[in-house]
Amino acid sequence: MKVKQAHCSLDGDYSNANPRLRVADGGRLVQLRFARSQAAEWNAEMFGSHFGGVRGACRGFSFSSRRRMMERLNSVSVAASLPAFVTLTFPDAVFDDDVSAFAKFGKSCLDAWFKRLRRVAPSACGFWRLEWQARKSGAHEGKLFPHFHLLIWGLETRRVPGNSELIEHCVPVPDSQLQFSLFSTLKSFVESSVVGPRRPSPRGGEHRRVCALVIGDWRVDGCDVSPKFANRVEAQSLVLDGRFEKQGYSSDSMSFQDWASLSWYHVVQGGDINHFTAGCRVERVKTWGGVVSYCAKYMAKADAEFLSSLPVGRSWGVFNRALVPWAKIVEMDLTEEVGVRLRRVARRYLEHRLGRRWKASYGITVFCDGAQFLRLVPPDPDPY
Repeated sequence: MKVKQAHCSLDGDYSNANPRLRVADGGRLVQLRFARSQAAEWNAEMFGSHFGGVRGACRGFSFSSRRRMMERLNSVSVAASLPAFVTLTFPDAVFDDDVSAFAKFGKSCLDAWFKRLRRVAPSACGFWRLEWQARKSGAHEGKLFPHFHLLIWGLETRRVPGNSELIEHCVPVPDSQLQFSLFSTLKSFVESSVVGPRRPSPRGGEHRRVCALVIGDWRVDGCDVSPKFANRVEAQSLVLDGRFEKQGYSSDSMSFQDWASLSWYHVVQGGDINHFTAGCRVERVKTWGGVVSYCAKYMAKADAEFLSSLPVGRSWGVFNRALVPWAKIVEMDLTEEVGVRLRRVARRYLEHRLGRRWKASYGITVFCDGAQFLRLVPPDPDPY
């Protein structure tokens, strides 16, 4: 009979040997590591995982995956321009009971959308996160659907037509083909019953089922057309006759919200015109604190427990990695005295933020201003 060996107890086992500091200078990542004690090394040798070999399928959004994502997100420079928050959803028509197949289809759509984005905005870059949620309405109510949360840097900005005080993200229109695609989609709106009188909202009041579509100074917003057209009939005639360019209402850029809605609608090919109005949402953040809040609320949220047993592939990633505005990573070896002092400061910071005790035996990671921790490291003595 094989006797099961017990782990060495690590209670109160704090190593102070070989402290090493890793800081994102200009970012919000601070990592402090110490060499493990003999007891911890023995535990890792006897009971730790064996590295090497073929990596298995990714299953769900594990704690380690979440930690790696947060470390990468906090390695972005806070001095960079603020990103756009984008949410991409799927219509009922593309539902698949096989979660793995549904995830594969969703990622193929996301990859195609990234290729379109790279063509109109080569400098666009950022992070994506796959999240699963139960449908709250529609034909597949209660069924799991994937959707994507994205943080996108590198987009151009412009003043909102008709309101110079507001700023929005935009993309250039490289040729007339994109405008033709938008006009065709608008034509289907005008010809369908979707564009019509305002419908009563279930929660009271009125709402519009057609999103705002902007090219230059021309806007369609439900039943109202402004500021170029006095009534909806004139706008319909221009859409149906294809006389936009003759009237001079085209522009060399369009709102990123409109472009994202249009491109995502054509990539998914669900055939649901309502997906064009509600399948994409773009938000513009005003502060870096808003980025942190968005990450904590959406991107870092854990999936359902049963998804950890399903091979759904990766749950997050980075696109156009080379253009992401990374902060400068600074690594240095410390003396034991300085290492212990920094660990004490980092532990007290975490306890203050979490409101509870925190044990940090061989390493600790905090997400805060890295420059503040670099100030606590004494300068090297002058050799002369």
